[in-house]
Amino acid sequence: MKRTVWFALVWAIFLWAIFPGMSAHAADSAPINEAEKEKIRLIVKEVIREYVATLNEKHGHGGADGIVAEIRQANRDFVRTHGPAYFKPFLDSQQPRATVITCSDSRVHTHALDATPDGDLFMVRNIGNQIATAEGSVEYGVHHLHTPLLLIIGHVACGAIKAAAGDYSEESAPIRRELDTLQTPKGDPGLNSIKLNVNNQVRLGVSKFENEVLGGHLTVVGAIYDFRNEMKQGQGKLNIINVNGETDSAKIAGMALMKETPAPKPMPTVHRSAAKKASPRKTDSEEDSAPAGKKAAKEASADEKPAKKAPSH
Repeated sequence: MKRTVWFALVWAIFLWAIFPGMSAHAADSAPINEAEKEKIRLIVKEVIREYVATLNEKHGHGGADGIVAEIRQANRDFVRTHGPAYFKPFLDSQQPRATVITCSDSRVHTHALDATPDGDLFMVRNIGNQIATAEGSVEYGVHHLHTPLLLIIGHVACGAIKAAAGDYSEESAPIRRELDTLQTPKGDPGLNSIKLNVNNQVRLGVSKFENEVLGGHLTVVGAIYDFRNEMKQGQGKLNIINVNGETDSAKIAGMALMKETPAPKPMPTVHRSAAKKASPRKTDSEEDSAPAGKKAAKEASADEKPAKKAPSH
């Protein structure tokens, strides 16, 4: 493997050096065309790709080792606690209730608004929760999956809004392109700009999907996820600030979509004296060796996906 890599590297450097040399020293020779240059680039990229692969043995993976181990363990727990009955409703198709555009920020996740988002939310994530930088994905949710709700979620302490409010000229071209589409003022990285961006996205969504909105087939909602309680409505609250362009909080509060769903009934209290002693947790090998009938019954009863309830706002 290493011999192949270094042979290819030497050959690529040779090609890279000799073609410019030939064109520089031979006045009557034709210059290298773009096709030839692209071939050289591809050779160099392949050499680099093979060399990077050898680093697995040489350097390891740094901090990624522990992270991957934790993710794999979390997935094993998920597999163990979610049987076939859980996946059955969305094995062959999806019928999500909402297309959701939210920020890529790691502090914003679906469990804050949907306890079981599988097959339920068509998620579109990017920096600044924008339509413009993910237009195709948003269109797919609205036009192909026919979700009745387009939910745009901004959040407090948004890094994209902060970056757009300052000088981001030193950022890479891909990042600059995604910040350029944020129409927020310079010098204001706070809540006002975050709200403005959400309202801008709602306005764009209503305009883009005007026929669906006018026909009553789509509602475009803008909200702020407030994990710092900056809006004084509760830490972790999803605050709706815009519905199809309406931003008056009193009018929004009176809309049908703002009606609270009944809270689930509290579980009956079990006195410690009457509670049965918990049995020891089975190991993976013990669970795997359990009779098939009992295992299937357990999965069907314990792993059934709960019925959806509209999130309270």
